[in-house]
Amino acid sequence: MKLILKDLNCIFCKIVEKKIPSKIVFEDDFNLAFLDIFPISKGHTIVIPKNHYENLEGIPDNELIKLFKEVKKIATNIHKKLEIDGYNILQNNFLAAGQVINHFHVHIIPRSENDARFTMKIPRNQSSDKELENILKIIKI
Repeated sequence: MKLILKDLNCIFCKIVEKKIPSKIVFEDDFNLAFLDIFPISKGHTIVIPKNHYENLEGIPDNELIKLFKEVKKIATNIHKKLEIDGYNILQNNFLAAGQVINHFHVHIIPRSENDARFTMKIPRNQSSDKELENILKIIKI
């Protein structure tokens, strides 16, 4: 498959075109998965579409579906082969959310119980019904 959409300055597009070496875990005509060079844990894998889309908002639904089918297969394989306790599937959009490379990508991060390598701090303060109703009015589709 020839790339239709690419960004000549994008490091992930360069990996797709094999201009930058990578440790490829999976590849087909549409998607590519490779080991993260700055892994949070052993087996940390990045899955990308071969076409360049900056974030979740730009990727067409049909390509997103294909990509997440592969994410599932790769994550299941990592879980079994590395005999890990679990994994995180992480996808960041825009700088404020931690997106560093502006090419849509999904992280598969292998986890062991109590590894403390990656934590999510979920607030434990319950919102009031009024607060929830106010935000619902704004974002409801």
